[in-house]
Amino acid sequence: MKRNTIIFITLIAVITMLSCSYENTATVTIDTGIRKQAQLSLIDKVIAWFSLSKAVQADQPPAEVSFEELTLTVSTSDMSAITQTYGYSDIINNHGKITLEIPAGSQRTFEIVASRREMTGSFFPRYYGGIKTVDLSPGQNVDLDIQMGELPFEVYLTFLNYGFGVVYNNPSKFSKIIKIELFESVDDQIFIFKVNLDKNNFTYDETYKNFYLVLESLVKMDYYYKIKLFNQYGYAESLSTRYNP
Repeated sequence: MKRNTIIFITLIAVITMLSCSYENTATVTIDTGIRKQAQLSLIDKVIAWFSLSKAVQADQPPAEVSFEELTLTVSTSDMSAITQTYGYSDIINNHGKITLEIPAGSQRTFEIVASRREMTGSFFPRYYGGIKTVDLSPGQNVDLDIQMGELPFEVYLTFLNYGFGVVYNNPSKFSKIIKIELFESVDDQIFIFKVNLDKNNFTYDETYKNFYLVLESLVKMDYYYKIKLFNQYGYAESLSTRYNP
């Protein structure tokens, strides 16, 4: 009798825990929009050839979507950040979707960032991404579409002919930049926000086809600096650079 009572109490506790877990979380499915190009059969190719129709062809993901690793971070003020990392095959083998349980509440910010390594060996840890903030109700099932796009990764700090400055190498997308921040560090470890930079103060260089801004009046000898550029999809940042002309 005592044993049966213990089993009964244990079952009630487990059911209660599962119920509370369900009631306090929401199930979120994120569609990254990333797809693997489908392979056409021989018959499909013949039909496409004669009909000149594109209906049977799978959509080709843009080249920017090719990545090494994708990181999803969920953050808000009342909980610790949740971070999940996925490989390229993890995403395309699941039809571009990610599903996870998130504590319910308001202002849950979902940020997706993909990294990419170029054939030249250059590595961009924040190459492609998207960000969206939503409120989640307990027990809710949410299909979350996050608009994703290329982050402004083509930014670096260097010593120009005019002095130490920041350079952005994609002039066609410079108008999409919504915020530029300068960070400073003594030891190249902990970076502290220093100042917002005005996009209107940048100069276009006709020779090198880029935008630049001289920072000599803002920097200190032997300190390290880093730039963050923001667009609608999130932010990218430069490598840290020591000011020591």
